Amino acid sequence: MRRGYINAVIYRSEATAFLADGDVIARVGTDAEIEKLLGREEECIDLHGAFVTPGFIDSHMHLAEYGNYLSNVQLLDCQSLAEVLRRVTQYRDAHQDHPWIVGRGYNEEQFPDRRRPDRAMLDEISRDRPISLTRSCGHIMVVNTRALELAGIDEHTEVAGGRIDFAGGILEETAIELVHAVWPAETVETMKQYILRGAEEAARYGVTAVGSDDLISVTHDWRMVLDAFLQLSYQDRLRLRVSEQCEFNTPQELAAFLDEGYTTGVGDDSFQIGPLKMILDGSLGGRTAAMRAPYRDDPENKGYLHYSRDELETYVKLANSYNMPTISHAIGDRALDEALRVYEHYVLPGNPLGYGIVHCQIMHADQAEQVCRMKLSCFFQSLFVNDDAPILEQRVAKKLADTSYPYRTLLEGTLAANGSDAPVEVPNPLQGIQLAVTRTSLDHAAAMNPAECLTVEQALDSFTVNGAKILGMDALIGAIQPGMKADFAVLEKDPRVVKPEEIAAIRVLLTVQNGETVFER
Repeated sequence: MRRGYINAVIYRSEATAFLADGDVIARVGTDAEIEKLLGREEECIDLHGAFVTPGFIDSHMHLAEYGNYLSNVQLLDCQSLAEVLRRVTQYRDAHQDHPWIVGRGYNEEQFPDRRRPDRAMLDEISRDRPISLTRSCGHIMVVNTRALELAGIDEHTEVAGGRIDFAGGILEETAIELVHAVWPAETVETMKQYILRGAEEAARYGVTAVGSDDLISVTHDWRMVLDAFLQLSYQDRLRLRVSEQCEFNTPQELAAFLDEGYTTGVGDDSFQIGPLKMILDGSLGGRTAAMRAPYRDDPENKGYLHYSRDELETYVKLANSYNMPTISHAIGDRALDEALRVYEHYVLPGNPLGYGIVHCQIMHADQAEQVCRMKLSCFFQSLFVNDDAPILEQRVAKKLADTSYPYRTLLEGTLAANGSDAPVEVPNPLQGIQLAVTRTSLDHAAAMNPAECLTVEQALDSFTVNGAKILGMDALIGAIQPGMKADFAVLEKDPRVVKPEEIAAIRVLLTVQNGETVFER
């Protein structure tokens, strides 16, 4: 089916109209030129001067986990501990048939008293049904007594690479896996439901493609998750392009994956295998990111490294032998040191495979220079500015704070693209664009080094053309021009002409993926 879209402001184009022929953009031109090409029975859509951008591309998120988040207790927007506990209580009463009460998204740094939930509070809500609440960052969990019992955790339980506060019911990093292991089992069908729900929600924000880490984010059965994606793609039900950022529990699992013929680039226009994904440390908000020096507000704590250098090298070497690059979650400067030391041995000049760093947060100037010199791909999240600007100088010294989150340096020095890390954040590119441009929290109360602010055009590119390049999809998407897939979003206003602090308020009117409308306001 052919559709014409006229009377538009098209990003990086002098044209005002374009023709979508099935799933492809066939022509761009003037309103009159496009109208002339349409038959009497074909649809012509007047956009009334709205702004058309290539579909937003979220370079790093967790699509299935986001769908899982949307299916449980949602806590991302809670502004107080009382609100968190109220939502958990409401969920308990409304879903009495659910064996577990699972929630995610609380952030005590946003609460007036900065108190976080603990075991005693959750026990007051239920002693019979297990409760687990994961912090927004995903690296800290609080549980009630029943959940501790089911997980086999007592006051003597210890784990490598994590910490257990038994009295408080607080689990950090690898300790969380003890609870994940006793959650209700998932199936291919439930995984498909999570994926579809996450994709539907992403479409509301104009997102048409994602780099997504899913294989062990909800369940540890990577084959089940892969089957869910492959089935949805084969059935043409996946209304979102996905490049899978592949994480595994052991090198043996990665070896089995590779032996079955999967590696970067395998797949189709809807779902393809992307890089190996390694999570090297924790989060800044949870004080679990691996730091060279102790946290300023926690002097005995330097965070956690999840892998020894030998373990990390085993994964990287194995993937590299199958031309599969590695991207590494590295939030702390010590974690970034480890990634760079290993990459020095495996990244060829020019980085043709696309090795990269995910998050790019706590960085020294010399580290940013090395990242750019090695042409490492950078998957950053400007959405983090809102939560992290108020706490950055509490966690690290000002000199280090001023070189951290160096979006402009990275964008101008190497291939860098934006994302959300959903469900850590809501996948809202317009909010991400505003935060990249202002580097000021949404309440205007805190800011980061303004020298690293992006222009509006740079921020738009970080969610469009750069996202397409970093996911290896730039032959398909990332521009409104003939031959490209008909993936685009229609916004009520042009982000380039409103005040920077008003960009997040712009509404998405229409999201089109593969020529089909997947969201309409």
